[in-house]
Amino acid sequence: MSIADPDESYTYEPGTFSISERGEIRIEGCPPSIGEQLRRASFEQEADNIFVKTQKSLDDREKEYRVVRVRLDEPVMYVTARDNVGIISLTPRSKLRIEPKIDWNHIFDMLLAVHGRRQSIEYHGIPLSEFRTEDVDLQDVFLILAINYLNGLEDVHRNGFVRQLETRRADLEQPRGVIDIERSLVNQAEGRAQQHCLLKEVDYDNPANSLLHYAGIHLLHLFQQYEDKYDHQAYYHIFSQVHQEVRHLERLGVDSGRRRIPEYRHFSLHELPKQRHYYRQAIEVAKAIVASSLGTPAMQNNRELVVDYVLNMESLFEQYSQVVIEDELEVIKSLDRLDQTENIAAVRSPTVQPFENESNVYHQPDHAVEKGDETLAVLDSKYYAEEKDPVKSGSSRSRLFSYAYLLTTDRMGFLTPLNKPRTRSIAQTGAELQVISPNSSAFSLDEYRSCVRDYLHDVLAEQYPALTVYRAVEEHALCLDQHDMSDLDRLTESGGPFDFSSVHEFSLRVVNAAADTLTSQQRSRSDLEQKGKWTRRRIETQCDEQSSETMTCVPVFRREDGEERIDLYFITHDEAGNPIEVSVEDDLRLL
Repeated sequence: MSIADPDESYTYEPGTFSISERGEIRIEGCPPSIGEQLRRASFEQEADNIFVKTQKSLDDREKEYRVVRVRLDEPVMYVTARDNVGIISLTPRSKLRIEPKIDWNHIFDMLLAVHGRRQSIEYHGIPLSEFRTEDVDLQDVFLILAINYLNGLEDVHRNGFVRQLETRRADLEQPRGVIDIERSLVNQAEGRAQQHCLLKEVDYDNPANSLLHYAGIHLLHLFQQYEDKYDHQAYYHIFSQVHQEVRHLERLGVDSGRRRIPEYRHFSLHELPKQRHYYRQAIEVAKAIVASSLGTPAMQNNRELVVDYVLNMESLFEQYSQVVIEDELEVIKSLDRLDQTENIAAVRSPTVQPFENESNVYHQPDHAVEKGDETLAVLDSKYYAEEKDPVKSGSSRSRLFSYAYLLTTDRMGFLTPLNKPRTRSIAQTGAELQVISPNSSAFSLDEYRSCVRDYLHDVLAEQYPALTVYRAVEEHALCLDQHDMSDLDRLTESGGPFDFSSVHEFSLRVVNAAADTLTSQQRSRSDLEQKGKWTRRRIETQCDEQSSETMTCVPVFRREDGEERIDLYFITHDEAGNPIEVSVEDDLRLL
């Protein structure tokens, strides 16, 4: 979309303007001082009439993200957003709300998942006031506030809490501190054996720490109020961390309350010594919570004090994808009864150095699935718009090809939230390039996890075919009388539960399990066609066509769309009993 065709047009006024992620808007009627106002809101002038707002990376100090670009054609302002979402200051009296391509609830769940792994997330700050702009309320972003609050307090813990030393005098039988000899002699002359001491006491109950305590208390109230919205272990982990911070402040003797709100409003970081400016993030977050909880803006020198709240979605999606890959890989490995996948690992941003002794020349894909020193698949996360196919992006495709070449793998994938899933084969090599994305019109985290699990399963099942059997039993049901999933440990055992050399007995055990335990449509085997003999003959026919000496069979009962079926998974194994191939004879009906 060009600047001449913006998403929306607005008239300039104090307030909040809305723009879509990767979108463009036009704001008319800007005052002659608009350039100066942009500078006051931390925009940098890049060229004549061009202003940009950037965000430094938390991972790499030399890396910056472009959040917004503004072009002035007075009295009109054209605003273009990138892959950062949230609220930023556009001018000292107006804000820009950048709306994400996917639902905010999904974004917060991503944040929780990534924070639970202690990753460094590319997000900064929060709006210091006026959260209540249309549909953006404090409760909508308090999770981000809480994570920022905890990160700010990490700096405080690392460097020390602000404290004051106060002198107190006391008569003590067991002296400590500094003894005032003159006053002690007076005590003795008056018949008292106590020594008069000067005591240095530490007082942590100052405006800075009290502000942090008040903000923590309010965050705890929000957690308790909205806990039913977030069924996530990391949610409770963050709640617990905030609770611990509040209790720590209380153990230091710090108190807070609404009576001290005027004190919080007027408190400034500049009241602390310069060496204490590591309090900055914690104070900014706490002020945001106080201002928002009161529904009043924080003003300073007749100018609203605003701290930008921005999430870099490209970075967040990449880190969330890594969490999903790790989680789903563990799910697949947990099903592996033979522990063949024990040394499979999901690696984030592996470094590939193509030249010896030149460590400054390297490549880094976003994700890789590795088996020891062997790479099974290489993946890149692409937070692209729905209509943009990452495969058709020449630079992205070339980078992924180079990763695959250097890592000698023929499985490549783009992880995307909104594109259509598709698999392509490379004509020259037979390698496979797949777009991994939910196959639905709207993004959901569950569907994203599901498509990642499917991809990982396909990659690993090429190496370890038995995974196909384990997954089928997990998702449906083992259909073998007197046996359950634990018997999959004996998957290829000769004479074991899945040995079908006595085919007549084997078919009977399959039909008995289906008719007596698993079916919901028949009451017993006598209700089946010819009392189950018809189904048994079909099973025996399939088994007779296979070699019982080199194969075993796992029958799986499957119910889909109201239909009940039996699938026979034939596992070919080598002389050592290792599964080397799986074939399926499916769609055997009970009637």
